[in-house]
Order: sequence, then structure tokens, then C-alpha cells
Amino acid sequence: MGTGELMPIVQGGHQKLDLNLTISGNTSNYNIATVAAQNGDSASSDDTPIFLTVDSGVEVTATMTNPALQTGAINAASPLTITVNGTVTGYTGSTGGTMVPGQAGSAGGDAIHFNTNTPATGTYAVTVGSQGTVRSGGGGGGGGGSGGSRYQFQDDGKGSGSCILPAGTGSPGSAGAQGGFGQAGSAGSGGSLGGSSGCPVTSPAGSGGPGGAAGFAVRKNGRTVTVTNQGPVQGQTA
Repeated sequence: MGTGELMPIVQGGHQKLDLNLTISGNTSNYNIATVAAQNGDSASSDDTPIFLTVDSGVEVTATMTNPALQTGAINAASPLTITVNGTVTGYTGSTGGTMVPGQAGSAGGDAIHFNTNTPATGTYAVTVGSQGTVRSGGGGGGGGGSGGSRYQFQDDGKGSGSCILPAGTGSPGSAGAQGGFGQAGSAGSGGSLGGSSGCPVTSPAGSGGPGGAAGFAVRKNGRTVTVTNQGPVQGQTA
């Protein structure tokens, strides 16, 4: 869960407030703009500097395809600094379904997601401490391809024979594996042909589906974001 407080600073001879937010307990789908608004920040008029800290031992996760932690529609001029001393983990993509042979695995989710906000004139930074980890969700494995069928050979007992129905059906392919944090899922394997070799194919075997792409550890969406880390960052930061 998140907590926040406004701290006064002086800029250009005028008092200005920093908004300090802390994630002190495990949570999912954290939206900075939403929590900032709950702590008195008005995104439409306040260019308040925002500081968010994920405490050590805390994990921020995601459900479905949501980012684990996103900026939301903060004021375009609000500076934002995110310090991760815990773990921010993107959602792992799902594997292609068995009801749709050859279905692609879904993409993994982002760990930290900067929402598009044009023009974005604030300064943005993500710092991962020595006890922190930021890791994007791995992509889902591709679904296995469908089994194919072909005629079966029937020997006439006289040294020859013919290809006849019913056709024999092969086995479906196996699904690919889900990717690890920051990694794409693997493709599913193609199905096999049933029936007899050399006989006409009545239905070709299906190809396996491609694996889903990994999410981003930090998706910048065109903003200039400085990312520094002592702890691991698994996944793209772009």
C-alpha cells in the first residue's frame, strides 16, 4: 500500500512542496497519479516534484496485462524520481491456448511504465538500490500446432496396396515455455502427421505459435528517463 506526505522546499524564493510517496506493503497495479491525487496533488495544475520509494522487502506486482507500477497522468512538468529498494515485477504472459492450435503466447507486462504525456517537460529518474530488483514479465509460450492427417496404406497381401480412408491423425505439438523475467517465451512445436508415409495428406499439420515478447523493465514511452542501478534490472529500459 502507498503512503504520502508533502514536504516544503524553497525554489526561486517561493515555497514549493515535494510529494513523498512510499510503498510500504505488497501491492499490485500501482498508479502514481492516482495515489498522488489521494495525497492532495492536482495533476491539472500542480507541477509538484514527486518522489516514490518502494521499501526493502516489498514487492509490487501486476494482474493481467497491467504494468506493476505506472506513472499515470501526472502533470507534464512534475519531476518524478522512483527509488526501488524492494522488487517491482511485471506480469508473465500467458501461453497460447489449447483450444486454438498454434496460438501465439501473449506479451509479458511492464515493471515500470511511464505513460505518454506530451509535452513532458519534467525530469525523470529510476534508481534501483542494492536490495532492489526491477524485472519485466516474461512472454508466454506459443501454443502447439494441430496434428495433421493423411490416408492410411492398406496392404493387399499381393505385394502392393492402396491408400484408403479413414485418415490417421497425428499428435498435436507441445506448447512452448514461458520466458523468464525479461525474456521472450519460446515457440510451440508443430503437430505431427498421422496415417501412412507416402499417402496423400488430407489435412496438414499445424505450426506451433510464436512465443510472446517480454515486457519492459522500464518503458519510457519517449520520455527522457535516467535509469541507474545497483540491484538487477531484468528486461529492456527504452
